[in-house]
Amino acid sequence: MAPVRVGVIGCGRIGRNTHVPALLENSKSRLVAICDEDEASLGKVGDKYGIKNRFRDYRELLASELADAVIICTPTDTHSEIALAAIECGTNVLCEKPLASDLNEAQLVASAVRRKRICFMVGFNYRFLPNHIKARDLIRSGKIGEPVLIRGQMVAPGPYGSGINEEELVREAEKRKGCLFDLGAHIADLFAWMVGDPREVYAGFTEFAGSHVDGAATVLVRFNSEVLGNIVVTWLDLPDIEAMSDSRVIEVIGTKGKIDSQIFGPSLYYYSSGSITSKIRGRIRITPLGVDPRLPDDALKQSYRKEIDCFLEAILNNKGPPATADDGLRALRVVVAAYESAKLGRPVSLG
Repeated sequence: MAPVRVGVIGCGRIGRNTHVPALLENSKSRLVAICDEDEASLGKVGDKYGIKNRFRDYRELLASELADAVIICTPTDTHSEIALAAIECGTNVLCEKPLASDLNEAQLVASAVRRKRICFMVGFNYRFLPNHIKARDLIRSGKIGEPVLIRGQMVAPGPYGSGINEEELVREAEKRKGCLFDLGAHIADLFAWMVGDPREVYAGFTEFAGSHVDGAATVLVRFNSEVLGNIVVTWLDLPDIEAMSDSRVIEVIGTKGKIDSQIFGPSLYYYSSGSITSKIRGRIRITPLGVDPRLPDDALKQSYRKEIDCFLEAILNNKGPPATADDGLRALRVVVAAYESAKLGRPVSLG
């Protein structure tokens, strides 16, 4: 079977450091083109990896018909525009989260996918972390009883991690549309993936200094299953981000136990009142096979490679992807409703 011809749109950090290398390592893909408005970024990535076909305009890449699929790694507010253009061309798409910066735009994308029947996947790579997969399996098998509470907390560099000076910092923060857009979409997706559809949100924010976007957020989420959730996210500029490792976790409390799954992997901690091992040893650390706990970034890097592999498999085997446009729409509804809730000062229904 011939490999999938892929173009990468966006040569920023996530494109050049994650998606391009993962595509080149995968025998199911052939990286045929890259695209970026910035000529310097385009040249740097093209020269480093020997990619001849380079475009400054994504429309030209799509019109060239060089690619069977594209990966969208551009700023959030461009996702839906590029996605819609690719869908109309019949090109398969892997779009970085969030699906769009506006709910109406996201709905247009989801509708277009249903109409065109192409393979469209949203980049929720945390789903592919083995510890989160294990956590979901433990929840669904009833090992911790009925879930009661789920909490997701993430402290990350955000705009600080771009290595930019203070003058550009606010611009980078606003390009990301705020902390909740940047980090919260991942957690909202993991919540729904683990415990089902959300029903209502109630949120509060603090502003990122000198900007018009949030730098920290807390969101209460009530699910159809009556599980109560809490999303807590913030951007921090820390010299040692590993010092905040205990602040990056998905915690699930059930009627018979508890799970703490590390946001970036590789491990989870598990306790069940029905487990003999738990009764003897207390809380158990589980590190799934295939990841090295001595390398903090190993599991996260593998999650991106697995995400791309599943995307390619879905195209080659003509099957649905594991994270659909509708999944992206569901996560975005939580994020958008959170901003509305903070503005109104009351809970907002997702019904």
